[in-house]
Amino acid sequence: MKRPLRMSQIIFHPSMLAVLSGLIGATIGFLINLVSGGNTTQVVWVALTLAILTSLGISAWQAFMQERSSEQYTIMMQELIFQTYYLTVLADNPEISRMAQQRLGQVLKSLSNEQQISMLKFFSSNGFPAQFVGDALKGSKALSGADLRGIVLPQIQLQGADLSGINFSNANLTGAHLEEAWMINANLSGADLRQSYLIKTSLFGADLRQANLSKAHMHQAGLIKAKLSGAVFHKSDLTGALLEGANLKQADLTGADLTGALLKEADLTGATLINANLSGAYLKGADLKQADLTGAILDQTYLDGADIRGAKVTQEQLAMGLSSPTS
Repeated sequence: MKRPLRMSQIIFHPSMLAVLSGLIGATIGFLINLVSGGNTTQVVWVALTLAILTSLGISAWQAFMQERSSEQYTIMMQELIFQTYYLTVLADNPEISRMAQQRLGQVLKSLSNEQQISMLKFFSSNGFPAQFVGDALKGSKALSGADLRGIVLPQIQLQGADLSGINFSNANLTGAHLEEAWMINANLSGADLRQSYLIKTSLFGADLRQANLSKAHMHQAGLIKAKLSGAVFHKSDLTGALLEGANLKQADLTGADLTGALLKEADLTGATLINANLSGAYLKGADLKQADLTGAILDQTYLDGADIRGAKVTQEQLAMGLSSPTS
């Protein structure tokens, strides 16, 4: 039920104030003209006109601020972003570019969570470089749990951001900077994360099935109990990564660096580990059935209780390990 308007709301409504300011200005002008016997100087009229226009402008701005709709506001923000973006691109001056990006950052940080997500999608759909807007979203809670499936955000800068529960399935995140981001239970299935930066990123329980992480930088990434079946890690840096209990069935880890990685009880059934470096990795109780370890380095690798039945691995390789697996 709509609440009835009070008289004070009507009188002090910006539209009414605009009308009243115009009437007051006209009355003052009439009185000045009357007192002067119709000889009012042009300067007085100009000053009066400017005063009235200023009053009307202020009232109109108040009306806009009070009655703006979500759609109007979004359009206004998009126009601002267009202007700021082109100022940054076209200005052959680093200082101007920096100031423009700071301006954009200030605007984006003032928006609601929904509006920030809308702006991010706007950038993606118009092909603007994602790194231009990502910096403004650092520290924002807007992306936590957001549905951004299929979005195109190559080289997005979201270091340290709260991205827990985000849906980035089938998204293009090539070269994305997600260092130390909080991505617990995030959905990155089928995402393109080639050459991305996931150093010390928290991906506990995240879904990365069929994701492409070739040449990704994942030093000390937290992937405990992550879903990684069918994921591609060609020449990825997974040194010191936490992969305890992770599902890596049929994952392609060709040439990956897993030095010192924690793979306790990880499921590597049918995984491809050709030429992978597992030096010092901890694979106690890991399932390596049918895995291809051709050329893999197992120097000082802890394999106690690991199941290597049907795996492609030589006795010479196993002799380099610290303990004997189950064969």
